[in-house]
Amino acid sequence: MNLLFSYCYYISLIFVIVLTGISFYKVNECFVDIKENIVFRLIAFTGLSFIVTIVIFVNDIVNVVYALIGYIGVMIICYEGSTIKKISVVMVLYPMVVSINLLGNNYDSILSRALSYKTYIIIWYFALALLWFGIYKVIKDKISYAKQYINDKTWILIDIICITPLISIVSTTIFTGFDEAYKAYLIALVCIISNVGIIFLIQYIIEGVKVRLDNQNYKLQYDYYKSLEEKQFETRKIYHDMNNHLQIIGSYIDNNDIEKAKLYFESLVEKSISYGNKVFCKNSIINAVLNNKYDLIVQNEIDCNINIAIDEKITIDDMDLCSIFANTLDNAIEASLRIKEVSQRKIIVKGRVDKGYFSYSVINNKVGDILTHKGTIVSTKEDRKYHGFGLQNIKDIVNKYRGVFDISYTGTEFSIVVIIKVK
Repeated sequence: MNLLFSYCYYISLIFVIVLTGISFYKVNECFVDIKENIVFRLIAFTGLSFIVTIVIFVNDIVNVVYALIGYIGVMIICYEGSTIKKISVVMVLYPMVVSINLLGNNYDSILSRALSYKTYIIIWYFALALLWFGIYKVIKDKISYAKQYINDKTWILIDIICITPLISIVSTTIFTGFDEAYKAYLIALVCIISNVGIIFLIQYIIEGVKVRLDNQNYKLQYDYYKSLEEKQFETRKIYHDMNNHLQIIGSYIDNNDIEKAKLYFESLVEKSISYGNKVFCKNSIINAVLNNKYDLIVQNEIDCNINIAIDEKITIDDMDLCSIFANTLDNAIEASLRIKEVSQRKIIVKGRVDKGYFSYSVINNKVGDILTHKGTIVSTKEDRKYHGFGLQNIKDIVNKYRGVFDISYTGTEFSIVVIIKVK
């Protein structure tokens, strides 16, 4: 009977530990993407299951320090993204792990005294699994955008906020004696509250970034439709004056001045066509960007060849597509305007979705040298502090989709290539 009870106990213990590990694994995945290799996934799940269920007592330096080192190691080895981002996840979540486990392993509590040790352990780990699953359900829909919209500089600022609760709970746990355990429990409660607040702060930052990007997107669409309205108005004016135009052409013909009639007719046709918006592809957001930038290209007498074959909807976010096309074309136009010889201004734009991949390239002529700093291309504008983020934005977007971003250049030509796998 005792053997059966022990067997059931260990099966139950493994089950609730696995549940807790799954919940904590999912919470971490809200912040950073795990590497696709199954080996890394197994290592991450095993390591995180151990970390989230580790027994923490006051005056416990071994478990607290080893779990912290192990957590950092798991994040760096098994997850995608920059080191700063991966360390930041530890800074946000580890104080909560230590605080919750410190409180849960308080065997002087009323509940622990009322139950047997083994029963209390099973109930505690089950409650722990529910707690982390609840945290996952609350944050999953918003914190996942942290992968897209929070850059390393913002993560560093978040880390500065997180450093106080991390140091507080780790130092308190290590240096507090058993006779003053209540102090550690109080600090643990404060750390849980503060880091939950930090998670909501991250959500607030994400919302702010999304609003800014949405406004940029809406501004682009507004400019596009405003341009469309202006062109339609001009077209209506042309139609309204059509009788006058036809009368002038008729008078040239009556006077046998065929050459003038022909020239007048050609200028009329050219003017009418120029006021129509072009359809570069089926995707409305890309078409809006291209029309907006194409007007600048034409105004500045830049020879441009655009070949885009992209359907209405692909799995790349519209704001990301907008950013990729707008930034690359802005850079190409700026480079072209530095070329004094108008005949040498040239931009080639190609994009398509084929065999599950989105591929896009922009090639433009240029003059002058490319400025770099620590391997990164920097703006040539005088106020560099406020410029030069376009290429980095594109790189961040491509990294988010685990794509390929390549820049190459010669003395007279600059090229950008983007390849992203799409569903």
